[in-house]
Amino acid sequence: MLSDNSSPDLPFLLDPDYTSGLGFSENSLSDPTELEPVRQAQPLSVAEQRRLRRKISNRESARRSRARKQHHLEGLRAKFARLQAEKQNLSNQFRAISSRTELVMCQNFRLQAESILLRRRLAEAKRVLILRQLQRLVVSPCNGFGPVSGSLFGYDQALASLIS
Repeated sequence: MLSDNSSPDLPFLLDPDYTSGLGFSENSLSDPTELEPVRQAQPLSVAEQRRLRRKISNRESARRSRARKQHHLEGLRAKFARLQAEKQNLSNQFRAISSRTELVMCQNFRLQAESILLRRRLAEAKRVLILRQLQRLVVSPCNGFGPVSGSLFGYDQALASLIS
């Protein structure tokens, strides 16, 4: 594969399996004549070998960098999709809770109004009961609460017991 005068430390440059595994081909070099000495199996100078190794190393590094960037981008896209789904879920929950809160507030308002109405009706019912009991006392003063020695003390006592 190599001629006797080629550099023994760069045989991998002629191996197409090696270069294809790096993510580039011989045609991917900026100057297509760069590999001409290698194709022709001519000996390379030390500087040319170093430059060629550096180019290969830089290309491998760039390929790894692109792969890392692609992996990172895929991770960001997945995270974005997950966060969008979570946002939608939280938005749905918020709407449901807001709806329930509004319903509870309406029911609370209705119950407060009903409570005020019932308190008024209860106060009116107490007032009517007291008036009826007073009317019974006035109509029949001899039921044990009658006047004591000519005063209205008995009526006052009866009225106080009915009010409390």
